[in-house]
Amino acid sequence: MEKDQDKRRSFLKHILAGAAVVAGSVAAIKPARARKTAAVTHDGDETCYQESENFKKYYDSLKS
Repeated sequence: MEKDQDKRRSFLKHILAGAAVVAGSVAAIKPARARKTAAVTHDGDETCYQESENFKKYYDSLKS
């Protein structure tokens, strides 16, 4: 009977220790936040698209 109680106590100790570790790790993780950047304004005549080598490679990969 005493061994059963020791097993139960050991089990509960491990559960409590695991919960403490999880709670501590959750508290240590900071949420990601977006960085503020300068506002970009576009005139009506301005074209925002710029063709580059990366875009050309990407579009070529879509064709095949």
